Amino acid sequence: MLMGPVGDLKRKLLLAIESSGVRDGAFGQPQLVEAASQEAERVFQGIAKSRPSKEDAYAAALAFMRGHRLEEWQFDLLASAVCTPIREQRGATLLGHERFAELLAWYERECAAGELWWLTWYGLLGSYFEFRMESATEAERTGWKTLRALLQKTWPKIDRQFAQGPVPDWAKVLRGEPQLLTEKAADNYGFAYLEGDQDGLEHLKRDLGIPAHSWFYHLLILAAVRAATTCPDGTFKKHLPRLMSLIDGQPAFRDEAIELILSRYFKCSDRSVHPQLRDYVVRKDVWRNPKLKSVGLATAWNRVPDAVWKMVLGWVNEGNLRDFFDILAAKNKANQDRLAFWSQYLEQISWTRLVFGNATLQLAQKNPSVRQLIAREEGAYALLTGTKDVDAFMMQIGDFIAVEFTKTGHAAYVYAVNALPFDQFSRDYTGGTDDLRAGFKSLPAVRITHHAGWEDSARSDLARLGIHPDKRGGSTYGTRSHQAETAAGSNRPGTRSERTPATGSPRDQFLSGGAPRPPSTKPVARAPLGANFTMTTLQECLSGYDGARIDDKRGVNGGRLWVQDPKHQYELSKKLVGFGFKWSEKRQAWYHPEA
Repeated sequence: MLMGPVGDLKRKLLLAIESSGVRDGAFGQPQLVEAASQEAERVFQGIAKSRPSKEDAYAAALAFMRGHRLEEWQFDLLASAVCTPIREQRGATLLGHERFAELLAWYERECAAGELWWLTWYGLLGSYFEFRMESATEAERTGWKTLRALLQKTWPKIDRQFAQGPVPDWAKVLRGEPQLLTEKAADNYGFAYLEGDQDGLEHLKRDLGIPAHSWFYHLLILAAVRAATTCPDGTFKKHLPRLMSLIDGQPAFRDEAIELILSRYFKCSDRSVHPQLRDYVVRKDVWRNPKLKSVGLATAWNRVPDAVWKMVLGWVNEGNLRDFFDILAAKNKANQDRLAFWSQYLEQISWTRLVFGNATLQLAQKNPSVRQLIAREEGAYALLTGTKDVDAFMMQIGDFIAVEFTKTGHAAYVYAVNALPFDQFSRDYTGGTDDLRAGFKSLPAVRITHHAGWEDSARSDLARLGIHPDKRGGSTYGTRSHQAETAAGSNRPGTRSERTPATGSPRDQFLSGGAPRPPSTKPVARAPLGANFTMTTLQECLSGYDGARIDDKRGVNGGRLWVQDPKHQYELSKKLVGFGFKWSEKRQAWYHPEA
């Protein structure tokens, strides 16, 4: 027999059902019968959604978590307190408690025996919807899923209790929508919510008593995202601003939603940049800049295939390129034709990095465009400490990294990735000849000065490295094809190609140090005069670097000691400089200037 508050509640419910409210002599007057029936229904539906007092349920939950033995009627109270944070237990809930499985087992046994009162089951249903997904621990999330499985399993038997007599509104809802007890609880409402139609949701909220903080609304956003991904490209893109607003407000399933959105965008026939979507996903409190994936600082990007990641990375690179010249270079009145030039290679830019001077960081306080640019690059940009009014921009194209500056008068430099005179991931640079502007001292592949007509010569220099403008619709940027430009540039007096041996591709010639010469089979035993090394020391040094070798051209009639390093290994170059070697631009190799 039920005792305590729950027993009192059940007795009141039975009295309400049994009472028709019709006085003697009312027969023959159907309007009175109908009114009495409606009143009885109203009373029944009100009691069918009743909950025990919060104080009683809280006390039962605390006692259970402390290991106390409970009376049977207290288990009925516990059903409504499954998600209630218990202050005395540091805010923990029954969902994550070590005895929660034991509690659910009790309800399952009672249901199997036909002893579980449907109002107690309704208390469990209420707890199911009260769960706060965004702040839950992993143990609580697991407990919530276990509760959902129990409700799924026991619902058919609870439903049979309403085979005769009145049926609560919440039971009517579950009869029509059993998916509410599954992982797809909100799927039926995705399209309606996407279109702003909330009538059905209000009905659901009223009949099931779903609170505003429920996980259901987070899952509803995910359902809206799924619905949007089934739309045609144009309609899908039209919904993106609303979806991002919804995701930001209900973040429990945010990562899954972003994954769906980006994967769907990748399938669009037009995958060109969506600025609002780009700026949202790269926020430091969302997925962060995709460039940080490679250094392990933006692991959320592992949720999508590399092709999708590269799509967004391309958006970021394009945005950086345009913003660098439109916003940063413009403030120094640098020539804007550089944006047009580097845009020819946009599809090949695989990595970019902005290096901000102090003046730009200060400008961000009053310039929204600069502020947004810096925020987008949070965690990825570097600082330029050598001069406050200059910014730099790095971009990787194939095996090379180009460095541009915002101020007129600064040349651009293109370095081989494997022979960089600086760490491309350093947090700061001076911007001088010791790093970004090391120039010919550290083997740049190309040095671009922005004199009148510089574009043609720069384009030819890049072509000799195997870098050609992007192909668009079967043609390239510019007035001539890149093949014609390469041919014309190769005959230009004073260009690097004039000094490069004609064997192999231009790019291979650069990376291999030119056409190989056979190494000396009998290196001179002695080191060059004035050298701070022995030949044995030099040979041991080179043995640790793949492809590096001594090419001794010294003989009776003169000549020099050369070192070939086809891969331009940066660490080796530092050691050779320490040994007194110098770089020959003509030979693309190291030589020792014997004293």
